[in-house]
Amino acid sequence: MLAALLTLAIMSGPLGFLARAGIDFALPLRHALFGPLFPPETSDVVLVAIDEQTYHVPPFDQTPKVAWTPQLARVIDAALAGGARAIGFDVVFPVTLDRPDLLQGRDRPFLIALRKAADAGKLVLGEAKLSREVLRPHAAQRLAARGDDNIRLLNLAFDDDDVVRAYIARYPLEGGGSVTSFGTELAARAGFPVPTGDFLINFNTGPGDVPTYSLGDIHACVEAGDGDYLARAFAGKIVLIGETLDIEDRFRSAKRLALTEGDDSRDPPRCRIAADPERFRPLGSRSSMPGVLIHAAAINTITKGAWLLPLPAPVEAAVGFAWFLLLGLGFFVLKPALGALTGFVAVALLFLGAVVALAGGVVVPVLPLAGGAIVLFAGLYAYRFVIEDGGRRRIQHAFRHYLAPALVDRLAEDAGALRLGGERRQVTIFFSDMVGFTSLSERLAADPERFVEVVNQYLTVLTEAIEAREGYVDKYIGDAVMAVWGAPLNQDEAERLAAEAALDARQALDRFNAEVVVPVFGLKPLGTRIGIASGEAVVGNMGSRTRLNYTVTGDVVNLASRLEGANNHYGTHVIVSGPTAAKLGPEFLLRAIDQLVVKGKTRPVPIFELVGRAAEIGAERKDLIERFRAALALYHDRDFAAAAAGFAELAAADPVSALYRERAERYRDTPPPADWDGRYTLETK
Repeated sequence: MLAALLTLAIMSGPLGFLARAGIDFALPLRHALFGPLFPPETSDVVLVAIDEQTYHVPPFDQTPKVAWTPQLARVIDAALAGGARAIGFDVVFPVTLDRPDLLQGRDRPFLIALRKAADAGKLVLGEAKLSREVLRPHAAQRLAARGDDNIRLLNLAFDDDDVVRAYIARYPLEGGGSVTSFGTELAARAGFPVPTGDFLINFNTGPGDVPTYSLGDIHACVEAGDGDYLARAFAGKIVLIGETLDIEDRFRSAKRLALTEGDDSRDPPRCRIAADPERFRPLGSRSSMPGVLIHAAAINTITKGAWLLPLPAPVEAAVGFAWFLLLGLGFFVLKPALGALTGFVAVALLFLGAVVALAGGVVVPVLPLAGGAIVLFAGLYAYRFVIEDGGRRRIQHAFRHYLAPALVDRLAEDAGALRLGGERRQVTIFFSDMVGFTSLSERLAADPERFVEVVNQYLTVLTEAIEAREGYVDKYIGDAVMAVWGAPLNQDEAERLAAEAALDARQALDRFNAEVVVPVFGLKPLGTRIGIASGEAVVGNMGSRTRLNYTVTGDVVNLASRLEGANNHYGTHVIVSGPTAAKLGPEFLLRAIDQLVVKGKTRPVPIFELVGRAAEIGAERKDLIERFRAALALYHDRDFAAAAAGFAELAAADPVSALYRERAERYRDTPPPADWDGRYTLETK
């Protein structure tokens, strides 16, 4: 239904000009892919331009334009002598200086030149309709030009966005019938068949697309008698005389995105007066062009038969319906992001096809089709959001307080994931436990509401730190928190994120103690111990057929729990397993602690203390760790006496060193077996 409605919309209504507006975007792309429509030197039209430079060279400088008629007469004569097929004036002289009280006889050469050109059937003067008035050449000029048969309207046709894309072929007359327009009449005078109806202008592109000569230079060439140059310039051409000034008689056209104004690299060579582009370059880039060049492009469209034709209505309807139907089906089945990407690619291919079609003379309504695609995208995804995705939102609402946000999103996308079963994945497990939970519960035994409030706020601090680093809380076990990275969604930097979460949690807990626990609750500061381990685990929905829990199980989970408890033995705050430490970069400061055999296991695992972010650790603490490493190396080399001495120097400030001093002293007195590998068995959880 939407496809049919949108097809009807693009083929009718007040925005019909949008079908033509796509030409504006296709022209520069056509030039990039196929080059100019035709080489400038083969243009059937040349322009004698009243440009900025003309106003600054003799005999035109310091002289009002109305007094230029003798010079224009010589240019007209030169064009006729050079073999011009027709001459058109896109400049109107409604007044004259040829009066007894001014400069009588000033226009005589000009009037004679007009008569010669008119008698040769090669002259078309321009006039412009202004509201209810008509700006016409002076009466003497009209008489010299043999009257209205050689005068045509210069007015252009504008689309609703004030852009010129089409050209008026004929103007209706008040008494009936019609008369050719300025450009159409010039093409007819040059001997070309002309259309009876309005047509789209097929603009040439690239520098010098219409050969342009400065009026000042052409006049100097005439004065010098260089007939060969003038013949090369005008032979077989339709000559337009008009203004190409920087601020006057300018219009936006379909070529507005492909203008090369100011690029004189393809201009014809000058005859006598060199170009001065640095002095007379246009004032910056613009989207308008001189009206005379629009007339020139229209004439070339006629003379070269370079017609631009819209798609026939049945073809346009079929293309539009197929386009909207296929896109709509895609939007129905794809997620919004993928749907947007698909729509973008489809529109890009549409534009490419429109450019290729334009090169073949066919105008595809690319903007209505692209705009309709946007409407279709918005409409269908709004429908899906309101109707189809309602179930998804109900799942999110039902589970968002109980499951991790990432898991809720997965369940909303695939409700069938709510089933027993699992998969093996690489995960990172995070266990934390409150320090002093037992004493806190005893102290607040008579005030259970306050006790629960303290614990809940503590768990909130931990949870916010975990979820800020893209983890999710699997479960709360009293005051303990278990969190997971790498499930249900894969995470490339799970170990780093877990380490960041541990450090963030400790910093947030320090602030919580300073701002709430001590001043508000009147309690001692709370602490936390954290264990982190990485490895393979089984993840999935586990439980009974009536109640499920998405969770993680395996040795890595047990190890993370044991590492959390091991902090109590070593006097540390955060311990990570060897696989986790291997994935942490130099931005973290780690200290190798032990080869630990946890309770229930027989093989040792390397464990590390996560001291903090390297950039945040002071020099004194770093020095202590370096000295500890040196003493630990002696310990592993079985030089227990030297190791004990080294640890003793650090024991007062470092619980781990104090622990190792006791071990070293014990091994000094009673050495371990010869096959001892440095392992230590932790008998407690």
